[in-house]
Amino acid sequence: MGPIPSKDKVKRYFSDVYVPSYTPTLSALIKSRESSVQTSDPLSLLVIAPPDTSLIGVGEEIEVIRRSLGSSIDSAVLEDATSETTIESLRHHRLAHFTCHGVLEEGKPFDASFILHGGNRLTLLDIVRSRLATAEFAFLSACHTAELTDGSIADEALHLTAAMQHLGFRSVVGTMWAMADTDGRDLAEHFYTSMFSGEDESLPYYELSANALRDA
Repeated sequence: MGPIPSKDKVKRYFSDVYVPSYTPTLSALIKSRESSVQTSDPLSLLVIAPPDTSLIGVGEEIEVIRRSLGSSIDSAVLEDATSETTIESLRHHRLAHFTCHGVLEEGKPFDASFILHGGNRLTLLDIVRSRLATAEFAFLSACHTAELTDGSIADEALHLTAAMQHLGFRSVVGTMWAMADTDGRDLAEHFYTSMFSGEDESLPYYELSANALRDA
């Protein structure tokens, strides 16, 4: 929206001045602002990327993420992911990136899921039953992760993105519709380049994510 009138006659739009974000519930917002559990573990990012012949852009997506991280942040890729190994692996990484299929079940919000290795599913119910103490940020490069089904109650945000916040991630990037295979690669490249630019090292990464999404 805009442009916004300014004394210096420079065209500015609302996105130049404000950085919008969304919270599924007030309690999720309050929880995200609480002091995090301190850990001596080095900062690292886990990429959950189960092999899938229908997602040919996953390899390139992983490569752009690694290039954006640089040498200061470790990364690991989990390919043979099951619901159990995914939750357990997330306990050892403060940042997470899912690149896989996301599935909605109309009228059954707790059955929304990520499709993992061999067709195994990490469901919304699996996620909300767990908690992570040191999680900071998650990027859900999968379809429908912040979308409500027709059978959902409009004022109750039950979707995978909200579930990841309940799991412990302070900030989560999700999708409100289906996405093309190459969208994840392109968005991830611009997003992580902005977030790991080092322009404001005083802020934790979960606070930089909204700016990075706007820049992407």
